Amino acid sequence: MPNLAGIWKPGAAPDLVASLLSEQLKWIRMPGEAFTEYRYVGAGFASAHLDNGIFENGPQPARAGGSALFLDGEISNQEELYTKHKSLFPRGKPSPPDLCLTLLEALGPSAAALEFAGLFCIAYWNGENSRLTLITDRYGYRPLFLARENGCLAFGTELKAVAALMDARNPDPLGTLEFFLYGSHFRELTWLDGCVRLEPATILTADADGVRQEQYWTYRYGGGVKLDQETCFTRFSVLLDRAVERSMRSQSHRIGLFLSGGYDSRSVAAAIRPEHLPIPALTFGHPDSRDMRFASLLSARLGLAHEAVPDAKEYLYRNCHRIIWRTEGMSLFSHTTSIQNHAFIKARMDIILTGFLGEFSGSHTWPALLLARGRESARAAIHARMTQSRLLPVSRIFRKSVLESAVPAVRERFDKAYDSLPNEHPMDLADSFNLRFLQPRLTGQSSSVDRHILEMRAPHMDRDLVDFLLTIPAPARIEQRIYKKAIAYGFPSVRDVPCTNSGKPIDPSFGREYAKMAGAYLGRKAMGPIARALGIKPDLGRAPRDLASAFRAEPDLRDKVLVPLLREGVFQDSVFDPAGIEALADEHYAGKANHEDALGRLISWGLAVRFFRNRDLREAPAELQEV
Repeated sequence: MPNLAGIWKPGAAPDLVASLLSEQLKWIRMPGEAFTEYRYVGAGFASAHLDNGIFENGPQPARAGGSALFLDGEISNQEELYTKHKSLFPRGKPSPPDLCLTLLEALGPSAAALEFAGLFCIAYWNGENSRLTLITDRYGYRPLFLARENGCLAFGTELKAVAALMDARNPDPLGTLEFFLYGSHFRELTWLDGCVRLEPATILTADADGVRQEQYWTYRYGGGVKLDQETCFTRFSVLLDRAVERSMRSQSHRIGLFLSGGYDSRSVAAAIRPEHLPIPALTFGHPDSRDMRFASLLSARLGLAHEAVPDAKEYLYRNCHRIIWRTEGMSLFSHTTSIQNHAFIKARMDIILTGFLGEFSGSHTWPALLLARGRESARAAIHARMTQSRLLPVSRIFRKSVLESAVPAVRERFDKAYDSLPNEHPMDLADSFNLRFLQPRLTGQSSSVDRHILEMRAPHMDRDLVDFLLTIPAPARIEQRIYKKAIAYGFPSVRDVPCTNSGKPIDPSFGREYAKMAGAYLGRKAMGPIARALGIKPDLGRAPRDLASAFRAEPDLRDKVLVPLLREGVFQDSVFDPAGIEALADEHYAGKANHEDALGRLISWGLAVRFFRNRDLREAPAELQEV
């Protein structure tokens, strides 16, 4: 992926920080990848950016006097910022890094960060004050990792960039258990001991006074003028149109779309203006899936060039090493398998429009949350939903003594993360918890598997659109009611194309739709025991493939990955229960139970630990090469 890496070591000579930076770059370069390398080296500071050029940011760093700035990602509202602050640019329109540098120096980091829209991270060095400033975007979509060791601060958009300068690269016990129990990490923690992730909307400052952080924005629902529903969904449509238009700019790179049959990507597709069409639209899934059928209908209506992404029958074992090298054990490898289709995708597009992180547009509710009447009952509902399916596998994977000693500390971290949220309504809390702590580690981290050759733009994360959506009260967001109305009335051409989750067209009447949903839910509950007795699996038409069956079809995942990791001692006996892991794997492959989630985590974490401990940095192993 495009990589930002750097080192801050007060008082160190340029030659020393340059050599440390070179060590970082050894970890993050892959042979054969087409990057332009930009470097800056000064007294006490060095940084570099490996740029794939897709976002057309131009040469870096931006320079002004003793200051230098690297931009990873993009500023999506750069045209508006230039117009607003035109007096600061007497020489004409600046490059995006130059724009960022000028605004940071003119407005200060806190005020400038609030004006930036987009998915980015920034490293800004003020040589006159020997001050380093790191800034993450509001959503933490592009990761930025940190490690403080031996009197220096290392940073990078990959764990590898900071691990390169660490004396030891061992798993963090709490971070590891958090990953297995919750499927994610809260706040700053990672699975790698001594390495943290800079949180979303954060400014880190490092200078002679030390290292400090401030949060410049948070997910606070409420406030603003209360609007009627018609005004809400009309304004939503206008803002989404502008967000998509901002996402369509590119001088020389091809823009395409990942299109499913759901709400998020169809709303993005429907908002693309006619002058940009046709553009390619790619859909993942088996030929008879709802996603494939409905995406094809949507494409025909909207003038998109629709294609099905080739679906491989066996795709996990032959891709797991490359996926985990990219995602670094921070997410399940089995959820990031687009890497197998890179050649197919890259032949059609460079920038992908995606509906990812459209959750701002409505609460995804479940019965326990709907019944919650305050912060504490909402906390219990969120915690139960995150852990209930993982508790039994985790109790078999880890030693009982480890769970007894560590689970309270992990739960305390969950509680502290929850307590940091400013909202009160249960649905606001659930949405902000998801967006603040889960999505950066899931959706954002997953994209790292593609970023070395592809880039993504997410119109639903447009700053102006999000600011508006945060004013919509929770009752109006239940099951995305405003969102559905916005699509139905703002983009009527796609209203009657069925949606993947329901198999039916969009029904903007919330009462009627919710009654149908509740009836279907109760019907599935009532028929559940009968279906299980008859061996009938419910099929909602959503999953592009059956992941449990996909794991069973590839015993090499167990025999050539998991078992060797056990034999090598990657899963330490003092922490893990190897016998329990083997029994769990055997149960899954014998068809006695479904443990694909637990197996995916074991393989993702285990391979990441092995990579970080054992890899020869001078030569990339053959299994990491792009197919």
